[in-house]
Amino acid sequence: MSAYTAVNARRRNNRGGMLVLVFVLVCTFVVPLGMMGTKISLFAMHRQQAQTLVDAASLIAANDLSKITINDPHFGYVSLSNYPAIGKATRAPDGEPLPVVGINTLIGTVRQNALIARELDNENMSLLAEQDRLALDDTIKQLNEALSYALGEPSKCKKTPKDINGQVVDPVSDVTNFLSANLPANMELESVQLSAGWLTNGGPTTIPCPPPKLSAPVHKNDKTERPMYRAFSDLPVGKLSFCFAGIGPRSSLVNPSEFCNADEEHICSIVRVECTFVLKDSSLPGKVTSVACSQPFTLPDATTNGVMTLRFLGGPPAGLQSWRDLLRKNTFQDHQLVSYDAVGGDFPLHASAKLRLSYPQLASSTAQQFAEHLYFWLRSGHLRPRADAILAMLNEPFQTGDNQVYVYQFEANGEISRRIVPANIFPAGVVADNQFSSVADTSTSFVNPVIIFRDNVMNLSTTEGGLHCGQPLAGFPLSQQELLYCRFDELAPRFSQRATYSRGLALDIEVSDTNTREVTSMRSLPAGRKI
Repeated sequence: MSAYTAVNARRRNNRGGMLVLVFVLVCTFVVPLGMMGTKISLFAMHRQQAQTLVDAASLIAANDLSKITINDPHFGYVSLSNYPAIGKATRAPDGEPLPVVGINTLIGTVRQNALIARELDNENMSLLAEQDRLALDDTIKQLNEALSYALGEPSKCKKTPKDINGQVVDPVSDVTNFLSANLPANMELESVQLSAGWLTNGGPTTIPCPPPKLSAPVHKNDKTERPMYRAFSDLPVGKLSFCFAGIGPRSSLVNPSEFCNADEEHICSIVRVECTFVLKDSSLPGKVTSVACSQPFTLPDATTNGVMTLRFLGGPPAGLQSWRDLLRKNTFQDHQLVSYDAVGGDFPLHASAKLRLSYPQLASSTAQQFAEHLYFWLRSGHLRPRADAILAMLNEPFQTGDNQVYVYQFEANGEISRRIVPANIFPAGVVADNQFSSVADTSTSFVNPVIIFRDNVMNLSTTEGGLHCGQPLAGFPLSQQELLYCRFDELAPRFSQRATYSRGLALDIEVSDTNTREVTSMRSLPAGRKI
């Protein structure tokens, strides 16, 4: 064999050895790594599928939480979301459905009224705001317990959660059924756990902050980019603490790493869903655990627009130039102040209705009566009136003229409109069942008026609010066209038809001078029937 042939033979042997070595390396390392990579990719795909399903399930659970409605003994029907008066299970004794107020709307209302009271330096309004804030503690506790119970967590609540139509709300079943119906064939649901909580870094709400000129104590970090309150932050007004829930215009996913378990310091509106899935693929055994968190939605506030009327029979008395004068402590020197509760129906429309002497805890003067009933009227409007619009209304001067009725109404743009109608075509005053009235025989520096307060929105709930549960007297003829053609005896059948009317009479204040026939007859009535 020649030397050239021998060299070529050795080269072929070396090449063959390298091919064998490469083949061995591929079989030993590359193929297993490829198979492992394939399995990892499949596992990641299954994990992503599971996460997508759990994300959707958490949104379903959040939607369910927004449907749960409680019947609060102080504020009436409350939920995470506002609801209009359309529910079959949220009816007043008069048979008409009641609106449901969202918890954030309620908190924002009390906080705004506390700010107004502080701006006015009005002790009576501040005490009322403090009372409502204390009542909110029980409302929030009751709502938290209902949410926890609905999610299958330990809770003192033993009532089955229901929506405004009386339908059972069961987030656990809804989530489980959704997951079972949408799982891939190679996955099996092993466990589902739902829990309520809050977020460490807060979150957006739908509640607008008050205007800066009110000097609202809201830190810059407690606002989102939009001028809305931030959730889960303490936003005090004086000694009163206010903390909003995380609720948006629609249910949305939130960061699970910020989730904190339920406590007694927050409204636990965030729902956490944790699911474990078993992979049934024989080539890819194991389990996948996925977690998602969502915050619920709220609808816009849709309560009846409660109108306030201020009637001057004979014209605004001298010295009473605006609402500021009505609220000032030294404006009035009182002779007698008598308070009543309407019982047995709407007084004087129902034959069984009568006025019963009442002994209010707070108001003890005419100025305090104006403050108290103004507060309840503002509360009935929730957050419809802007804080600056409220202050503008209080500063607006009364016009000179005899027998005028000032009609105040909350407008959609946040303003408070005022129009004037003739007093002689306005119907007689009515006090709604289980609501409040008072009569003040008083004096100013110039005249001796008698002032009658008829407050139909003081008591709100189904247990305390009477036939209409503190809703404005719907159908009360407040437009000028209706006033011209309505008879007084036609009013009673209309008061319970709230589904037909978008507004009603919340508060009626009548200021009469001493020379009118109505005042003379009023003063001759025995105590307990002065109205």
